[in-house]
Amino acid sequence: MINFTREQEDKVLEAIDLIKRVVSSDEFKDGVINNTYRGRRTFADNDGLSNEEIYQKILHGAETLSSSGRNNTMDLELELYYESANTIGYTFPNIVRIFMNRKYFNKFKPYQVADNLFHEWLHKLGFKHDVQSTNRRRHSIPYTIGYLVKKLAKRYTEIQAF
Repeated sequence: MINFTREQEDKVLEAIDLIKRVVSSDEFKDGVINNTYRGRRTFADNDGLSNEEIYQKILHGAETLSSSGRNNTMDLELELYYESANTIGYTFPNIVRIFMNRKYFNKFKPYQVADNLFHEWLHKLGFKHDVQSTNRRRHSIPYTIGYLVKKLAKRYTEIQAF
């Protein structure tokens, strides 16, 4: 983690713990496998993969730029930066690093960080979405599964609070 304070690192670690819990759940598996787009069991921008293949690709954790192959792990390199723009975070297909905007990160709860982190990590697995804010983009793998992670992580956070 680059440019993170200890408190910010702790928030990332809490988000990662939530992601682990979410991804190992039956709710996550069902959410990915049974996702529908335009009345079919699929995602927008799925590269011809079935929902089951997408789920397996997530479990394998084989980032496109990683030499370790299938290691069932999220290999992460994170950098915190500040920009006044509306970008929560970003990455590029030719680099390992994920950039997280402090403008949002500092306000976010760990379940929101989990959403952003998982969305960006899905790009590391090779999944894409429209650059422009289109209706189709919301149904892409990074957005749809990121939202699923956020929903489940929030629920798990609320359960822990009791």
